[in-house]
Amino acid sequence: MNSLKSKPAILDLIRKRIVVLDGGMGSFLIDKGLPPGTPPEYWNVTNPKEVQDIHKSYYDAGSDVVFTNTFGGSMLKLMAHKHGSSIEEFNKKAVELVREICPEQSYVAGDIGPSGAFLPPVGTATEEDFYKNFLEQARYLSEAGVDLFIVETMVDIKEAEAAVKAIREISTLPILASMTYKKTKRGYFTIMGNSVELCVRVLEEAGADIIGANCTLGSDEMVDLVPLLRKETNLPISVKPNAGQPHLIDGKTIYNATPQDFARDISAMIESGANVVGGCCGSTPEFIKEIAEKVKR
Repeated sequence: MNSLKSKPAILDLIRKRIVVLDGGMGSFLIDKGLPPGTPPEYWNVTNPKEVQDIHKSYYDAGSDVVFTNTFGGSMLKLMAHKHGSSIEEFNKKAVELVREICPEQSYVAGDIGPSGAFLPPVGTATEEDFYKNFLEQARYLSEAGVDLFIVETMVDIKEAEAAVKAIREISTLPILASMTYKKTKRGYFTIMGNSVELCVRVLEEAGADIIGANCTLGSDEMVDLVPLLRKETNLPISVKPNAGQPHLIDGKTIYNATPQDFARDISAMIESGANVVGGCCGSTPEFIKEIAEKVKR
């Protein structure tokens, strides 16, 4: 069981050394048999051992911080899967599963991903819809006892801003806010056209403590993004790239990076100013172990 008094606050730890996050979750659950169309959060209740084993494998590999299995655990997202009535159960059980096996000097992060809804003209959601959606999830995660919050894989800065503000409404815990970018000829932008400069400024003003980038980009593509982030902020920077780009082989999604290549790219990002590192889709405990060993060396 984690002892909150026996470890430094996560932001203090980041000031002292590189902090290692976990790796992929959704891709890992699919490999374990999560049926297509089933929200991963459903397994917190129906297959808790499979979920908890993944969390433990990341702690064992060297992760300082492990994310709860709540990426799609907001009301709007769960309603799309007809599980809206289970939001409190799914989120609180998710925290319990990580907390039970969290080492004394490690951390539990409450993970919040996109709602799946969009503002006009793409969709019909409002910024108030986003705010209420994330406020409810954040409250359940906070009540269950997370150490920090993660807002990740956001493609619309207005949705990310609403999530950070909602968390800040009910909690003073640290917030890591992470956008997902595509590399274009003009530079790095979200699919909604948000620039790095805009995202960093809005997230800082909303109350984020750590500025991040995750998903979409492979580690080799994210290397050049870190100096741009560092130019725009003095806050700690988090990176969680994919394990290369996905390829469909014999009906199975395969990512093409090796743990060694991935860790080499992460090292380059650290040299450019990244303070918090981990992996996203396709990355496994082997990737995290390789990173952790490099960090320790």
